Amino acid sequence: MIPTWVAVLMAVSLAVIALASMIVALTVYSVRTFLGTVRDHAVPVVIEVRKLIATIRTEAEGLAETSRDLRQRIVHAADAAEARLSDLGQALDVAQQEVGETARDVAATARTVRRGVSMWQLGRVLRRRPDDRGKD
Repeated sequence: MIPTWVAVLMAVSLAVIALASMIVALTVYSVRTFLGTVRDHAVPVVIEVRKLIATIRTEAEGLAETSRDLRQRIVHAADAAEARLSDLGQALDVAQQEVGETARDVAATARTVRRGVSMWQLGRVLRRRPDDRGKD
């Protein structure tokens, strides 16, 4: 027969593991929601900035021959801004993928923990002495 304090300790441990799993899942969900919101707000900004960059590039190309140096500086700044925006879009895509993978990893870990606890309990039941089995 399992002592009472062991059963209580197992119950408390399982409750702590379940609570930790729920907190991790909630955190992953919150981060995913936050990143989705950031992306939703960033997409219109990126579109507007790209339009602005296209306008700047058009205006820069129309400058006179005497201002070629100034036009090259503006084009360079526009290219750098476009590259940074492209990097931002890629970073948001990678972050979203990482959040999805993390959510799957958390779910797999929770399943593994539950399976391990079940196997441990089964092992304890099977390890009991034959003369103790009839006492339950």
